[in-house]
Amino acid sequence: MSPKAATPPALNTMRLEIEGEIGTLLLNRPESFNAMNPEMIFELPTVFSWLADCADLRALIITGAGAAFCAGGDINWFKKGIEEPDVDIVAGVRAGAETLHQGMIDMQRIPYPVIAAINGPAAGAGLSLALACDIRICSEDAFLACAYGRIGASPDGGMTYFLPRVVGPARAVELLLNDPNLTAQAALEEKLVSEVVPGNELMGRAQAKAEKLAAKSPHYVKMVKQLVHGSLDHTIAEHLQLERHGIAESMGTEDLRQAVAAFLEGRSSEVVFEGR
Repeated sequence: MSPKAATPPALNTMRLEIEGEIGTLLLNRPESFNAMNPEMIFELPTVFSWLADCADLRALIITGAGAAFCAGGDINWFKKGIEEPDVDIVAGVRAGAETLHQGMIDMQRIPYPVIAAINGPAAGAGLSLALACDIRICSEDAFLACAYGRIGASPDGGMTYFLPRVVGPARAVELLLNDPNLTAQAALEEKLVSEVVPGNELMGRAQAKAEKLAAKSPHYVKMVKQLVHGSLDHTIAEHLQLERHGIAESMGTEDLRQAVAAFLEGRSSEVVFEGR
């Protein structure tokens, strides 16, 4: 690890494991199917801001402990707010959603590939989290569900931001309103995930994908993510200015200089991008 890396934050509801240049973030509330309670929501911006700003990584895998990826918001939290008159559930969820959404914003700032290894059910905000990842690989044992409409709750966690960008606005509305439990194969057909593998092969496949993407030029990966994420929110003039600066800055990297020299000498297969 380079001097950029700092000590990872202490976490109670998640576990962050780092091996070389690849990190794995494990949602770790298996007894509740990794549902997001207030403590986990509070820890999301903590860990994602560290991963975006301090971690010396080239790829990240997100997965869940036990039988689920993430079941969404912890229904017991909602139940307490409904049954106990002294609990202002409206104010509590408003504050919780603000914290969750800051976590999603910080997650989008991560400059290296983020891979969701969907090991089991991904529902509600758990599906939002998966959709926020760059790549989704799914166990054949998993299923995906929007789920909010089942309790009459408005979507959050970026669901209505990411889902239309994956499947298109009209299909996103249809999926949200119909709210099916999508099998892994159905999710693949909807292009919500890019690959379905047997459950016992999921983490190996995610690791192999992470290693492949970690070998790419860090500047290239960072700019691909920034440009694609922002493309739907910019005018063409604004966006092409960002492309202009991005490719110009590429020319100042040692990685590009070495890769160009290797290309001209017919030895592109020997290039190792070191992030310089």
